[in-house]
Amino acid sequence: MITFELELPDPSTETEISRADLTFSGLDHSGPSYQIRVYFDAPEAGPDTARSNEAGFAGQFAVFGHGGCFGEEGHCEVTDPVSAFDRTHPHQLVPATRILDVTPAVQALLAAGRTSVRVSLVPVVRASPLASPEQAEDVLVIDQVALHTYE
Repeated sequence: MITFELELPDPSTETEISRADLTFSGLDHSGPSYQIRVYFDAPEAGPDTARSNEAGFAGQFAVFGHGGCFGEEGHCEVTDPVSAFDRTHPHQLVPATRILDVTPAVQALLAAGRTSVRVSLVPVVRASPLASPEQAEDVLVIDQVALHTYE
């Protein structure tokens, strides 16, 4: 699990937000498929925590994993384009980006006058022939999380 503090827009402004998105950049998807459950102000959240407003649940998204590397040595190493004019498709394992709409949860926090929130990201891996729930401890690799709000 990853937990961090996230600053919210200033609630004293009279501008209402119409949408709030959490953008997750640099998600690793080289291993098993997994789900990320996002909780606000629930640092004790885990895979068995209820997905309800009362539990702080803000939303979830899935990452389709590649299940590991089965190719030759170097096959799964992410490579940069050869040049700025390289028109080949990017490597399949370029880190992913996901956007999660958290509008109702953020609007409720702003209405309560909150200026920040504690965010908990709970990875969940379901058992399959290529994965086990124990892998959830290692599967979550993220470069950046950002909150984007729109008026």
